[in-house]
Amino acid sequence: MKHKAITIILTLFSLISFPALAQKNIETQQLLWMRYSLKLKINPTYQIRQEFEERIYWFPWRQHQFVSRTQLDRKLGNGWNVALGFTYLLQALPQDPLVKDFETNTELRPQFEIANNQKLGSGFSLNHRYWTEFRFLEQPDGSFEYNNIRTRYKLELSYTPFKKTTLKAFDEIQLNIGSKIVNNVFDQNRYGASFQFMAKENLGFELGYINWFQQRKSGADFYSRDIIRFTIHQSLNLKRPKS
Repeated sequence: MKHKAITIILTLFSLISFPALAQKNIETQQLLWMRYSLKLKINPTYQIRQEFEERIYWFPWRQHQFVSRTQLDRKLGNGWNVALGFTYLLQALPQDPLVKDFETNTELRPQFEIANNQKLGSGFSLNHRYWTEFRFLEQPDGSFEYNNIRTRYKLELSYTPFKKTTLKAFDEIQLNIGSKIVNNVFDQNRYGASFQFMAKENLGFELGYINWFQQRKSGADFYSRDIIRFTIHQSLNLKRPKS
């Protein structure tokens, strides 16, 4: 199982390094992401996951994106789960923090996810997440038009040295699929690490760093974004325990 994980990691890095060879212009940006993550447990098999995230440019301070994501999650057993969901994204354009007069554009994303969590022992676990989303972009007349599919794979290593504390490190690659995609089949790579502390069983916070390396439509221009992400985690049980 460990050899399989190593093979996946090496494959990821080879895919990431290929588009980087053609890079010409890289624009760096600094962002702050503030997220609220809620899990509503319906029963031992099903739960609803809801996220709200505000994404802000640091320098100068202005909005970059707002994201609302809702998913219905089902456990399959043996560490596997599937989820159906929907994302509402509000994008500030142009993606230049120096431009004060900006407009917002909406994107709608139905999505499907399948994930597997492997227990490695001694507090370690390895999570594989496969995610496909269908992107519908807002048009000038206010309607929405299908643009492309984006498929994502995320590999995350977690270590829990103590009951309330978890350390995480991850790498995720995202690819665009569709007839409208010409130069940016490689969409982006995100890697990072975080520290999570659950003060209570159902309430805690997470602080982390993400590097977001994204290829633009030209194929020759890239964003490299340094991100500090702060998350509040909360879980609620919708089914009351029997007295």
